[in-house]
Amino acid sequence: MARLILVFIVLLVAVAPVCAEVVPDLMRGEALVTGRDNPEERARGVRLALTQVLVKVCGDDRVAEHPQLPKHLAEAEALVRQVEYEDRKKGVQISDEQGTRDRSYHLRVDFDPERVHAIVDALGFHSWGEDRPRLLVVLSVTDARGQFVVGTEAERGIGQRETLERDAHRRGLSLVIPKMDRVEAMALSHREVAEAHGGAIGALALSYGADAVLAGSMSMTGAGYWSTDWTLLADGMPERWHLSGMTFDRAIAVGLGETARVLSSGQ
Repeated sequence: MARLILVFIVLLVAVAPVCAEVVPDLMRGEALVTGRDNPEERARGVRLALTQVLVKVCGDDRVAEHPQLPKHLAEAEALVRQVEYEDRKKGVQISDEQGTRDRSYHLRVDFDPERVHAIVDALGFHSWGEDRPRLLVVLSVTDARGQFVVGTEAERGIGQRETLERDAHRRGLSLVIPKMDRVEAMALSHREVAEAHGGAIGALALSYGADAVLAGSMSMTGAGYWSTDWTLLADGMPERWHLSGMTFDRAIAVGLGETARVLSSGQ
């Protein structure tokens, strides 16, 4: 155990904060709505977008479940600075009436920063600055076809990669996913990722300029769900979470959610 702790300490020194990275669009939220001329749909979308912004600003998704949140969401429209719609099927010709009337749109909303921060304070949370740690996520996956590490250039793991990118954006995390090209795949073993130790992870973190590392090991169970272990390597001792009986997207959401809470609390 002492040797394992020493390895962790060496790795933590290797990935000590290099420089924080500014996360853009913290005051922008997004929701899917039906139509552009439906006031109820716009109001619903604005409330969802504001909830997303509050999560990003404080780094704690528990703010979305606060019992006093509905009171603030009722006044969400007053916080809006700018709204834009993007047709999900832009460029696709729709000939029928229902297709034009009921088309879905990405509703993007920019909110007033001062009033957003005031809501965060009123709900008992703390705002997380826009300069945030650069987080490298190294995720090893074992399924019926074998093992692989999720990467931007890897042939497998597209679903996991897209989920990581989407959830990191929703939480205001500055995310880095390794390429996992031939060189990186040869240098990094699945055991190192699963046990969250070894020089390869530290070297990878340095090469990507990461301030923290989230190492994950995800295995499919016989029931078709996933058993997942996460280890966050940042300032202080490692943080670990074990999850079972979840879909992979839910396991990723929980892992990133816990990570955001830890990183935001250490600001």
